Amino acid sequence: KYWFTDDPFVEIPGATGPEFTYDWNTYDQALLKVVVTLGGNSFESNTIQIDSYAWAGLTIGFENSPNVSVDPNNGNVNLCQGTSFTLEVFMPYTNVKWFKDDVLIAGATSMQYVVTEPGSYYVIASPDFCPNSTSSTQGLPIVVQIDTTCGLGVDESHATFLSCYPNPVRDIVSINSLSPTDEISIYDISGRKVYDAKPENNTASIDLSALSSGTYILKVDSGSAHRISKIVKR
Repeated sequence: KYWFTDDPFVEIPGATGPEFTYDWNTYDQALLKVVVTLGGNSFESNTIQIDSYAWAGLTIGFENSPNVSVDPNNGNVNLCQGTSFTLEVFMPYTNVKWFKDDVLIAGATSMQYVVTEPGSYYVIASPDFCPNSTSSTQGLPIVVQIDTTCGLGVDESHATFLSCYPNPVRDIVSINSLSPTDEISIYDISGRKVYDAKPENNTASIDLSALSSGTYILKVDSGSAHRISKIVKR
């Protein structure tokens, strides 16, 4: 059974031997137990909870500077010629591969990557403890373009901390930021915007019950800092 529902336990077809092989896709949010029969008597084990999404979704953040801004017309990142800024993924994603224009960047395997030229950037990463469980931001890349105004009038700001809970989510997801949040957007994996709001404070509760199950991209703008995270809708 799913651990977050009140549904009864059901038998797993064919699981009648002394061993059972778990796969994360089928039993990603499961409560498991064993019932054995001996001499006409049944004995029930304790339960084991499995949560394949026990860590936060993959997030990319960057801090704006006088040389970096976000184009309000298309959401792309404007970068002054000859300058740079840093993209960063956050714990627990420590196995990292950065891509530019759908091509793997040789040697770019750290949690930070310094961008010096225009292009479309995304990352594929996984935690050390589950190296085969990869996540990707390819569905919503960071597109960098040259800014001919060289960031005039852009104020320097600090990066913002973002959390969203629960994740995976069935209906209501809560979003919290340490900085005032200007805009919250949610995209499906094709890049289509399915939600947009301008909250009045640092927290927001969003009803996702009308969305189909699947993976979505959360984008939060807070001052001059921007964070992108993955949300799994159950």
